[in-house]
Amino acid sequence: MNKLHGFVVVVLVCFLGACGTPRTDPEQSSLPEPVDVALDVFQDTEAPLARLNLSIAVFDVETEIGNSIYSSKIQVSSVERRYLPFRLKETLDRAGFWGAVRVMPQTDLNSEINVTAKILFSDGVELRLQVLAVDAAGRGWLDRMYHDVTSDLDYSTDPSYQIDPFQDLYNRISNDLSNSLETYTKLDRDLLLNIAMLKYASELSPETFGRYLSEDKGELTLKGLPSEDDPLFQRVQRIRESEYLFADSVDQHYESLHKQIGPTYAWWRYYSYELIEGNRKLTKVDATRGATKGSWYAMERIYKTYKESKMNEDALRELTNSFDRETEPTVADLAGRVIRLTGTLDRQYEEWRRLLRELYRNETGY
Repeated sequence: MNKLHGFVVVVLVCFLGACGTPRTDPEQSSLPEPVDVALDVFQDTEAPLARLNLSIAVFDVETEIGNSIYSSKIQVSSVERRYLPFRLKETLDRAGFWGAVRVMPQTDLNSEINVTAKILFSDGVELRLQVLAVDAAGRGWLDRMYHDVTSDLDYSTDPSYQIDPFQDLYNRISNDLSNSLETYTKLDRDLLLNIAMLKYASELSPETFGRYLSEDKGELTLKGLPSEDDPLFQRVQRIRESEYLFADSVDQHYESLHKQIGPTYAWWRYYSYELIEGNRKLTKVDATRGATKGSWYAMERIYKTYKESKMNEDALRELTNSFDRETEPTVADLAGRVIRLTGTLDRQYEEWRRLLRELYRNETGY
């Protein structure tokens, strides 16, 4: 019976290794040492920056998941694409260089800076993100791949979603964005605020406001500003304020998701790390000496970790599906009308944009 049990464990471990990450050769697959990155924090309170708003769109996921430790890794990716952006938002908030930082279902037409990212790889041991930041004028602020790896120290205690093992990666992104911001003078920032405002107005009424912007090779230039007492422009400004409130409500939904799935996701990542590291260590066993008592114990431990991580994966899937089914309606004020939006956040956002355009046309005739 013991021999049969051992055989089953060996088969399972071999299976796990086959569908695990491609780190089969420890020398070829060695990871770089983790690097601590301190977060740069805005200090000059006597000279406040023009506060540019920054929006982070829900992350994209690499189409080819690649070699994954689970056949249903796509379910975890569905969680990560909405969970990781909020981690970045929290980091940017702590840095203090920005105005409102929000997570949105898609690119936000109302922000001065938009950040998008693709999850290239994520398994609890390493995280790779391709990050792009573009301002309202179409100028790129950031376009690079970020890579971070964890160590035993990151998982030395029971995992907590409030302490992220990849925090160094988010700190690095935040530092790069703030470094780009500091190259902009006050005049540059004020100009960007005006471009963002006119771009937003042009989305509502290109016939009225499109003439204030010119485009060359994807970049916008400000040609002028409407009069301060222009009633159409004042209407756009009021609508934009309503959209800020709506964006705050959407961001709160993502905060709710973050708190809801955070503990389960932290444990899933912990078990994933244990499984991958345990599997990697087994490859170092000298095959010429055969299996030892210690290696049998290690394989059984890996199998136990696999079962636990699988349970957490199932819990994550249920939580995510529940969030999609039970997303609370967003109630927003639009020109004195109370608007109640239902469905997923993507649908709510699209419906909100449609209502804004409809409202502007009905009230102005444009």
